[in-house]
Amino acid sequence: MKKSLVAVATLAVLSALFSTPTFALKYAAPEHNLKVNPSIPSWQPGEVKSEPEEEVAIVGADIMDEIVLGWTKIYRKQYPRLSVTLDLRASGTGGPGLASGKAHLAPVGREMFPAERKLFVDKFGYEPLEIKAATGSVGSLGKTATSVILVDKDNPIDCLAVEQLDAVYSKTRKHGYKEVTTWGDLGAGGEWAARPIKLYGLKPINGIEQYFKQVVMDGGEYKEGIEFVKGKGFTHAFTVAAEKMAEKPGGLTYALLANVTSNVKVLRVAPKLGDSCYEPNIENVYLHKYPMSRPATRAESEGVPQARAEPRGPGRGGEGAGVHPPAAGSGERGAEETGLKSSWC
Repeated sequence: MKKSLVAVATLAVLSALFSTPTFALKYAAPEHNLKVNPSIPSWQPGEVKSEPEEEVAIVGADIMDEIVLGWTKIYRKQYPRLSVTLDLRASGTGGPGLASGKAHLAPVGREMFPAERKLFVDKFGYEPLEIKAATGSVGSLGKTATSVILVDKDNPIDCLAVEQLDAVYSKTRKHGYKEVTTWGDLGAGGEWAARPIKLYGLKPINGIEQYFKQVVMDGGEYKEGIEFVKGKGFTHAFTVAAEKMAEKPGGLTYALLANVTSNVKVLRVAPKLGDSCYEPNIENVYLHKYPMSRPATRAESEGVPQARAEPRGPGRGGEGAGVHPPAAGSGERGAEETGLKSSWC
């Protein structure tokens, strides 16, 4: 009897793990067959003068391991005397690695948090050099997924501009839009005009929340009254928010496509009032027409052997400064060979 109960419990856990669509994945099948933009210049490796056994240390995101391995293979082939080491555990190790001197390069699957950036600035006196290396996925959890806006399925509004979203969430309203408290303030009529907007989000600090705050709110301050949701078991936090919206009409939340439930719909978003509205689909996300397409970045610190350009100080420099990874379109097909669920910017 006990063995049967254990077996049933085990099967229930496994079923939850593999059937829940909103469970963050370390691997996801490619979602597109887009080719590298041929207008992006090819990488032209220059001469590198390095000491024997000189090392380039790369510390950062585990979800960028395949693309970074592609860079590493190309580095080692081009610069056989240069030792390239990898320590890819999580995005949160990249910024501190740069600040501590343990890393020269930091692949980060999200934006650097303010505290991580401050560590670097306090140490070196300037911002780290950030390079957009790839575009995150359209909808795969755990793959720097695109942020979307969810509202009730029967909400009459189907598009909002970035400055409107800023006014919805922010008390500072840095984009200059008017105060927004009801759906009527955003153009809804009828029974929706006087309906208050019920806001959901993630408690700071979180990667998705920080991206929304930077892109939509220009780093502004949140309004009071936002309900910060938490996940329940294997149910993602934003799915919890979507389910709550069925109980309290008038809700709005930033979320991911994996969080869409039957009672909500995804809004199109315009970069500015009067601009075209874009849905978060493969074409619009990878061409960066959709305003909340997320990049994966690579930050650079000091001490990287220089090629083709004189250094302007640790982590500084324009194009060509440092031993940068090959860009898209390079004769070395690093990105396409890895199969990473990202596309080069």
